[in-house]
Amino acid sequence: MHIKHLYHIIKYRAFAELRAEATRTYAGYLWWIFQPLLSFAVYYLAFKYVLNHNQHNFALFLFSGIIIFQWFSSSVMRCAGSLINAKPLMLRVNLHKSVFPFSIIMVNTVKFGVTFAALLIVCLLSGSYPGWSWLTLPLLLLVELMVIAAGGCFSAMISPFIPDFQNILATIILLMFHVSGILYDTSILPKNLRIALNFNPMTVVVNEIRTVLMNDQFPNWGMLMIPVVEASILLIVSMALLHRYDKVYPKIG
Repeated sequence: MHIKHLYHIIKYRAFAELRAEATRTYAGYLWWIFQPLLSFAVYYLAFKYVLNHNQHNFALFLFSGIIIFQWFSSSVMRCAGSLINAKPLMLRVNLHKSVFPFSIIMVNTVKFGVTFAALLIVCLLSGSYPGWSWLTLPLLLLVELMVIAAGGCFSAMISPFIPDFQNILATIILLMFHVSGILYDTSILPKNLRIALNFNPMTVVVNEIRTVLMNDQFPNWGMLMIPVVEASILLIVSMALLHRYDKVYPKIG
């Protein structure tokens, strides 16, 4: 199937889901902003007032981390069930199986765009104003999109073969949340531990986006090569396996 044709199918499925999702709740599209705000409120109250967290500009620090990580976590978790949920359609229509995770990724990317715009407004209100380093944000978001695509395609590829994988994945993502520096500054950790955590792609992505937004400093391009290389390898392997087992997935289960 031609790549352009696949793109149009992915786009159609994504925007159809966006319209349907917006009509399922009273808040509609506003829920895309309310959800990360609620998560932010819970963690902010817990860490700022209960645990007396003294991180500088903690509200922006926390809100940025939650929004950045939520794009990754919600996309990968939903992709894990994409082929399983699409089995009735796969039995009727011959679509390349990458259509299903990529349509979910497109849905969540549109939703992330709305919340990221809200994050930029929060930056301005908290005194973090745009500088030349902000021009690198599209590249940083592209790196995260690569990580999401790799994780999403891998999760979609393997879930039909391992029924319990979605439960395992939920635990992995929870662990990644706590080791990605969402709730604390990883620079306070011992050097050996920081080096180990940098092999978690979301640790690097979160830190470098915060560096730009909060400090108006250019990202460390050398560090960003870690998630780029990891995501590239995982995405190539996942796409190859999705293609190899394209005819097998409708027969599973």
